[in-house]
Amino acid sequence: MQADPEPAACPASRVPWLLGIFLVVALVALAQPAHGQSLPDHALQNAGLLPDGGEKSFAADDFFGPPPRDWLAGSPPPPPFAAWAMAPGYVRREPKLASRLTGVLQRGDTVNVTTCVPDCKAPKAWAILGADGAVPLRSLRALPVPPEAYGTSAAARYEYGRPAGGTPQVFATPDAKAKVLRKEKADFRLAFVPNPSLAQRGWLQRPDGGWMRTRDIKLFSPSKFEGVRDGGQGAFVFVRRKAVLQVPRDPKVKAAKPTPELLLARTVNRYDHLPLLGEKNGRVLVPGGALSASVVRIVRQVPRPKGVAPSDRWIHVDLQEQVLTAYEGDQRVLATLISSGKSDKKSHMTREGTFKIYAKSVHTSMRGKPWDDYYAEEVPWTMHYDDGRALHGAYWHDQFGIEKSHGCVNLSPADAAWLFQWVPPKLPDGWHSILAVSGKLQTAWVVVEDPGKVAHKPVRKVAAAQKARIAKR
Repeated sequence: MQADPEPAACPASRVPWLLGIFLVVALVALAQPAHGQSLPDHALQNAGLLPDGGEKSFAADDFFGPPPRDWLAGSPPPPPFAAWAMAPGYVRREPKLASRLTGVLQRGDTVNVTTCVPDCKAPKAWAILGADGAVPLRSLRALPVPPEAYGTSAAARYEYGRPAGGTPQVFATPDAKAKVLRKEKADFRLAFVPNPSLAQRGWLQRPDGGWMRTRDIKLFSPSKFEGVRDGGQGAFVFVRRKAVLQVPRDPKVKAAKPTPELLLARTVNRYDHLPLLGEKNGRVLVPGGALSASVVRIVRQVPRPKGVAPSDRWIHVDLQEQVLTAYEGDQRVLATLISSGKSDKKSHMTREGTFKIYAKSVHTSMRGKPWDDYYAEEVPWTMHYDDGRALHGAYWHDQFGIEKSHGCVNLSPADAAWLFQWVPPKLPDGWHSILAVSGKLQTAWVVVEDPGKVAHKPVRKVAAAQKARIAKR
């Protein structure tokens, strides 16, 4: 990041009272990172929202390349007008390089330009996006978005798959005789832009314009599971796998083999949810009978943690039950199953703590550590809260309610989409990402814990050191 400018020298006659003001301002400034950037570069970089050099290397490149000689028809249209982003870039709060970041645009994303600073014909004009921020005008072009720029834009929606075997090739054109651009690894989870006409010819279109043969890819069927949108009333259970209700037997009546019809009536299916009537001897009591505690996940009401205001939106992640609940103050608005990181591998564990969602992206690609071949492309509805860890949709599995991830919190695509819209701030139409904390925008808290480790206390107190860290965000 660029350093803040040096303060101007003060006239001697004004030093006594100006010095007091300066000291107050200095103390406030010391409590804040430069430019109001309230997260270190590595957090945004680990989330895939900064280039390898961090923001410092990017700031000088906001005005990248030579100024365009024309704007399609000779000059930009008079504002207001709609435009699309020619290349990845950042939205800044104010039209200057030292201003804090508020959003990220990818190639093909769209914006609404309300005015320009100093004007739209200036060599280094800034396009003002209403109250949402500013971007260099030269990075924009008038609509419509050309097809070749659509692949990774915020408007793009994907189908997903993985290599059916081996390391399949990516071709420059949908032709087996075309140039081979690269090969994809066997474990990669890949995104494809739907193109029915070419799919009939045996080809899948990659977001970057490459092409793969349908015979080389096994397409995923994303989960259709949805949690309880109104949050449910009181405690209840999600059924984790198909089971038959255990019904108390009358000792005075001889036991008879249940009929197929009776068994069907007592059967509960995966993802069913039932009121919790009680717990006894490793079983949960529900209407109609009992179930083994091992086949259910329990949703409980969680009290609002200290430091979260009655008007705040916050999310609780229960690692023991693999359950996520979302609240507006004390009102539960969503309860669902998740898949957190695998606790048997330290590098994959989901970290406990109290955090704030600092960035929201409509979709983003995720990579593992340098020694890990993990790669999931264009993961939908991503909300980063703890360095590179995020709440996001998972299109590659349908096993919510058990540990499954590399450290993130997996949600079904439908639940992730709902939560993404519910969590503030609202992502402006056409944008790829919004940076909530660095832009000093209202956002949601995330409380991650394992109640089993703290004698079933729903929310542990945040340590003083952790409170200090949160306050700096």
